[in-house]
Amino acid sequence: MHETDDNRARTKFFFFAHLCSILWYVVPGYLFTTLTNISWVCWIFSKSVTAQQIGSGMRGLGVGAFTLDWAVVASFLFSPLISPFYVIVNVFVGYALIVYVVIPIAYWGLNVYNANMFPIFSTQLFTAQGQRYNVSAIINNHFEFNVAEYEKQGRIHLSMFFALSYFGFGFATVASTVTHVFCFHGR
Repeated sequence: MHETDDNRARTKFFFFAHLCSILWYVVPGYLFTTLTNISWVCWIFSKSVTAQQIGSGMRGLGVGAFTLDWAVVASFLFSPLISPFYVIVNVFVGYALIVYVVIPIAYWGLNVYNANMFPIFSTQLFTAQGQRYNVSAIINNHFEFNVAEYEKQGRIHLSMFFALSYFGFGFATVASTVTHVFCFHGR
């Protein structure tokens, strides 16, 4: 690092910076994934399913969870060091309303779509009994929908978080964007 030749010193600096960057992402991302999501709620109430649903940052609402992984911090809005503060607050308020108000009311309070039969946070498809849905059974060899097998297996069910965030709020976001452009920028 202390050589006089500028090119070799820059190359060494780049090499060590690159090595540190790799270690910064490999250790929490692959070798020690617990650093990505640490939840004291799950540690204290390790036998409670409800505590796991509330406290887990990977499979639940993430109350009381924190992270030592910068990739997780920067994942919600690129880098919080770049975005203006009002943008961060706006995203956080929307996230908090959906995750900490709407999802719990729909899951525990109203039991929308029989939500208690399924995990609170999952991207999997489920049967009415809460088992994983066998998608390959309703698709034939030509990747066409088989109505008879679908009727035999039953309707497809989603977790509450996936149903509300993807189908409910996702479509509402698209509709509100089109409406905003029409109202404020339409001729």
